[in-house]
Order: sequence, then C-alpha cells, then structure tokens
Amino acid sequence: MDIHSHGIIGAVIVFLIAWIVTSIPVWLASKAVSKENSFGDALIATLFAFIVYTIITFIFAFIGFPFIGIIVGIIGILAVFKAIFETGWLGAIAIAVLAIIIYVIIAFILGLFGIAVVHLF
Repeated sequence: MDIHSHGIIGAVIVFLIAWIVTSIPVWLASKAVSKENSFGDALIATLFAFIVYTIITFIFAFIGFPFIGIIVGIIGILAVFKAIFETGWLGAIAIAVLAIIIYVIIAFILGLFGIAVVHLF
C-alpha cells in the first residue's frame, strides 16, 4: 500500500465520521418533529441533502449566480428533509433549524473538553 491509498482511506474515514456527526443533530431534530424517524433516515437525509446542495450550488456558480445557488440549495435541502421525513415545509424548516441549534450545542460542549467537531457547514 502506497502513500496515495492511505490518503484515500483517510479521506473516506473523515467523510464517514463527518457524515455520522452531522446526522446525529438531524436525527434528534427529526425526532422532535416526528417520532417515527430512525437514525438511518437521518443518514440518508444528510447524504442526499449534501449531494443536492452541492449539485445545485455548483450549477448556479457555473452559470454565474452563486448567491442564488445558495438559496436554491437550501430549498433543495428542505425538499430532501420534507421527502425523507415525510413532513411538510414547516416541518422540514423546523428540522433544519433544530439540527443547527443542536449541532452548535454539541460542538460547544465538545469544545469545552478540547474536542474539535468535524463540520460540513
């Protein structure tokens, strides 16, 4: 195994950790909105939300409208949450806002212990 394969393995490990850490607040927030959501739903939601947001912002940046891309990307994230968690638009917004608040609280608490949280924001 050469140095390049370790870099790929390391990148995959960091991605998986970041994916799980980001999914925890989404899962907790989705539980507040609807009790029937699993951690697997949160994992799928965060993965698809990341993919949708990345594609949308890339397309809009490519055509010269990056700010509009961010707005449409956020709407894309909400659409993913709406579909996966089977809620309305307000429920999707509630999940997103609660997830951000929970993420900040978790990051702050871990920071008090000197642990840095991997972030995707």
